[in-house]
Amino acid sequence: MRKLLVYPLLVVFGAVSTQLHAMQQAFLVQNSGWMEPFYVDSTSQFKPLVAAVAAAVSAADDTTYTLAFNQSSGTSVSPVLLGMGRGASDVSRQIASLSVARKDSGALADTDFQEAISRTITGQFKGASGIVWIFTNNRNSPNNDPKTAERNREFYRLLHMEPSITKTLAFPLRMPVQGKLYAAKGLMIYALAYGKPASDALDRILSDGRIAKVLTQAPARLKPIDQDAMRIVPEAMKDVPGVQLSLGSDQRTLVVDVDAASVVPTMTMSGSLQNLFYPYVIKSANVEAALEGPFGRSAVMVTPSVINDLAPASKQAVDVRFALPMAQVPSLWSAQALSAMGKRVILPLNVEISLSTQRLVLSDAFTAEMGELFPGDPISEVFLPPDSVKGSTARVPLLLRIQYPLTPVIALMGAILVLVAGVASLAIFGGRARRYEILVDGSKRHVALKPFSSLAVKDVEGRYVGSLKRSLGRP
Repeated sequence: MRKLLVYPLLVVFGAVSTQLHAMQQAFLVQNSGWMEPFYVDSTSQFKPLVAAVAAAVSAADDTTYTLAFNQSSGTSVSPVLLGMGRGASDVSRQIASLSVARKDSGALADTDFQEAISRTITGQFKGASGIVWIFTNNRNSPNNDPKTAERNREFYRLLHMEPSITKTLAFPLRMPVQGKLYAAKGLMIYALAYGKPASDALDRILSDGRIAKVLTQAPARLKPIDQDAMRIVPEAMKDVPGVQLSLGSDQRTLVVDVDAASVVPTMTMSGSLQNLFYPYVIKSANVEAALEGPFGRSAVMVTPSVINDLAPASKQAVDVRFALPMAQVPSLWSAQALSAMGKRVILPLNVEISLSTQRLVLSDAFTAEMGELFPGDPISEVFLPPDSVKGSTARVPLLLRIQYPLTPVIALMGAILVLVAGVASLAIFGGRARRYEILVDGSKRHVALKPFSSLAVKDVEGRYVGSLKRSLGRP
């Protein structure tokens, strides 16, 4: 198998760091002889589909390349750049006149997937991170090799084993077309992320629903298959009144709403684990989990702890028991709770779910569908995970939202008002002098005293006979 030529990934991160979320994307449109029915059938929706996908996945500031590919031969070079620009507004025009390619001899052109990918990355992408979209009938036949199945196996091994290709998705589509020479039942669209920035960009495209507007069926995941395998779907919190469970808008984040008075050290959530491993059935796996946050890491108990025969998108009921980081939960009288003024205090956490000793098998329904769309193609083999993959991990965000009552705030405000009133009263009334009657050597005398003051008392001849002191009351 030929190796994919790549530049050092240091170039990848340097190239995109100044572009924020802008990404370069290439749309490789196959036009070799095997694609003849997609070009000559008057009912073919092939070209409109390419344009629609490009428009759905491209942002206005993305650099886009539209290329036709088959196999280089003689004076014919593959892939051929049909156009480039910002966004995908010109893709429809760029592919409008595209037709089936021929060799110098006049024979229909052959197909070389690896050549097209390698030259796009080292040519248009200049070794920097980018997303490669491939529109193909899934027949790889370099030099018109009749062993297309074996050539496809080489391509599939490339997708699995090349480390610089960080994410690979496949969108199989039903598109029956009839040409003068060949017929086809299906079309495959591959999305290859070259480098980590491209993988992140592809995740954003999937999560914001752009691609789902055109390709309504969920993509089959080729790589990676050891991440984001499961999702927790919450249903109820056991034995804890006043707690509400929900999923965030991203359909992944677990949201736990609880009153401050109802927070307990340990909570048990009933819910289900959902298999996100499309198109794989989790034949068997052990489940472990942990809770992570600023406090560190603590164990989470999942019951039952074993999964068997869980089909794609299917769920298995579980109980998830976890201990809350009580030291991190603000008390009713803490500064954080008082500053919330009766609002929520949010504590972000993460639940990490791990599957160990996992065994995956392809869904029978998926295998049957691929056999119908691409007869004779060993496409089911591409979805067999490498033997090295025995486990997978999913990180599920958890938001603990604690609702604090206004009672402590009102009590504190009341105490402050009483204190202020007392100080004000003291300032107003405490500073006034009061007159008192005393006897000195049997003679009545009137003196005036302010709070916290004293007075020396003398007799009629001016001799000192004592002192008079006053606090807040009488002297």
